[in-house]
Amino acid sequence: MAVEKRNKLALVVPFIGKLNIVQIRDQPINSKYTLIDIIELEKYHFKFISSLCLPTNHQVTYGFELTIFNQSIQVLGGITLVSNTENEYVYKAIIKQDKHADTDSEMIYMINQLAAKQNNKYGKLVKSYSTESLSMENTVDLIC
Repeated sequence: MAVEKRNKLALVVPFIGKLNIVQIRDQPINSKYTLIDIIELEKYHFKFISSLCLPTNHQVTYGFELTIFNQSIQVLGGITLVSNTENEYVYKAIIKQDKHADTDSEMIYMINQLAAKQNNKYGKLVKSYSTESLSMENTVDLIC
């Protein structure tokens, strides 16, 4: 079964990524990284959750590291705030295009791999609730 190409994938279970600040106002910075929960992937964007209130200024460049199935992708980009609550901020990361990197094809590959894995897990979950599996169990009535 071939998996169709998907441009956007909402994740059932978030996966962990890393984020750090690499540049502010054209000045290189090598900050420590923080862990983020990635909840949605697209070819040039992804949404993530963080407990930190991060600067969304266009002069700040972030470095992101995504590792899926033992394959790591490092990209640069900016962020915008999507929503926030008291303890949680949802951001959208916009990946900067690099003409010399294969980031586009790597992101599409990751999206397809995650989609296939999610579809398999969802299919198994649905089958576990089917009426066939329930009727095959032995039931015993006890009268006291």
